[in-house]
Amino acid sequence: MGGAAGEAFTNTLASSGMPPAAVLAREAIQNSVDAQAPSAAKVAVDFVARELTGDAKATFIKVAGIRRIQERAPHIEFNEPNCLTTLDNPDAPLRLLFVNDRNTTGLEGDPDDPDSKFYRFLLSLGDGGKEREERGTGGSYGFGKSVYSSNSSIQTIFAYSRTLDSNGRPLSVLFGCGYYRHHRIDENRYTGRAWFGFDQTSDHPHAQQVVDPLRNEAADELALALGFEERSHEDLGTSVLIVDVSTDVDTAGILRGVEDWWWPRLVSNLLDVRVLSADGAVELPRPRKREDLRPFLDAYEIAVGKSPPKPKVERRKIFNRMEGLAIGSAGFVVLEKQEDGDYVVGEERVDAVALIRSPLMVVAYYRRWQVGNPALAGAFVASEDIDGVLRAAEPPAHDRWDPEARRLQDQTGRKRQIVERVLTGIKRHLKRFQNEASPPPPPRPKRLNILERTLASYLSPNRRGRPLGTEPSPAPIHLSYVEEPRAIPAGGDDLRLRAVFTVRLKSDEEIEALKVGVHVTCPVMEDEQEGEALQVFVKPSVAPIAHEAKPGWSVFDLSKGTAIRIECETEPYNPSWTVKFVPEVEPVEGD
Repeated sequence: MGGAAGEAFTNTLASSGMPPAAVLAREAIQNSVDAQAPSAAKVAVDFVARELTGDAKATFIKVAGIRRIQERAPHIEFNEPNCLTTLDNPDAPLRLLFVNDRNTTGLEGDPDDPDSKFYRFLLSLGDGGKEREERGTGGSYGFGKSVYSSNSSIQTIFAYSRTLDSNGRPLSVLFGCGYYRHHRIDENRYTGRAWFGFDQTSDHPHAQQVVDPLRNEAADELALALGFEERSHEDLGTSVLIVDVSTDVDTAGILRGVEDWWWPRLVSNLLDVRVLSADGAVELPRPRKREDLRPFLDAYEIAVGKSPPKPKVERRKIFNRMEGLAIGSAGFVVLEKQEDGDYVVGEERVDAVALIRSPLMVVAYYRRWQVGNPALAGAFVASEDIDGVLRAAEPPAHDRWDPEARRLQDQTGRKRQIVERVLTGIKRHLKRFQNEASPPPPPRPKRLNILERTLASYLSPNRRGRPLGTEPSPAPIHLSYVEEPRAIPAGGDDLRLRAVFTVRLKSDEEIEALKVGVHVTCPVMEDEQEGEALQVFVKPSVAPIAHEAKPGWSVFDLSKGTAIRIECETEPYNPSWTVKFVPEVEPVEGD
């Protein structure tokens, strides 16, 4: 049972930047959601705090073997404060935290099998099996377990699970784990990994230590002695006991963490959570009661199509597919200022977008831009098509989507392109809506100089005025407009851009026939740059063939004296957008 040093299990998530209680809420629930039983409609998780004093404390210290840990304390150098300095004080509370889940599979499988959930959860570190074998999960690195020991002041936990063995028979298991600093006593070196169970180590001088978990009746009896809730044969699930829970983890922080990060699953009625304080009070997360979360909940319900967006103050955007893959959808809402001039959301979440994928946990409140006016709140919900890619883009703390993540490496770079498409698309659509929802700018002078008139005719959908014309080309091809690009009604308040042009060989060229490629795009202009393109429906007068070298291009046979007529219309778009019609024509080399 060798391997990494004990502190490797506790250091993994220590630098996430979030409050420890929030990290615990995120990761513990994620572990339970990932283990949801196939037949269960939703997972239930309880966080139960207890404080032991007097005889109850003394009994627990004896049953849990805490004195053995105290003996090693000078060599392990625990952070302070911790319970080891007050073990003999019956009035000093020993703080425990139980995390109990139900409607899950528990730590199923043979505990001796490295592929079992028991082994992965308690004995391995950085196991990526979940990523390879399970779709729609939150974790993938195998580091989520460290959230329990890292929140123990003495890095000690117990796990009790009611599950099924590899043959489908009921099984109870209990195991204790200590993840300590590696240390040395006299000439003996220790990894810092300690186990509470049955020692099955061979008598061979160089044998590797083997400790088996307690099973069935022995596990159930010790679980009751340690304070775990009794489980029936049908009550499958896992309970984790954090011994001497850190002083910076309290039930109020856990409750807030659950609301902050798991509200998408809570409001979707796919998760039940209770938080029980040491005095017996029971609290339930109520994200809809949180004024600072309400804008994000509204944006989420707009993104998933549950609520229609209100004109001018809300927006829904379905991202364009990428190589046949659905990307996802976003919702945005305008934030209103309160009477004191501040927004209802915290400063760090103004203009932020909640990033959400299939586990329905908020990965991050994403903002990589300057706050605009009006301020917004948003939610992006990723499609199942790209869930695996986004999961691979997350670091061990699962707190961002990183296009440079090493696990995204592939031959084509396609995975990184997907993540970049998501992040740039979020910013683009947020800023576009922000520009449309912004108060109108001060009136400009009526007189436009030549440059402004030229730019306006180039970027804006022309409804009237002089023909746009085309730039001279050295190729023997002439493109001319039959109907110059113009906006036409598309139903409701939306518009379409329509244009009709012809392509023919120049009359003064000696060439009699030529294959030509034609490509039409219509990007939306953002900050004087081309943004996402509208879909263009093209109807040529003759049937084309596909361009072998350029996807999206069409190839036509041109002969002198004839012209090909091409009618184009875009998908509907918002009338406040500025779009650019771009027809491209070029000779095609070949036979």
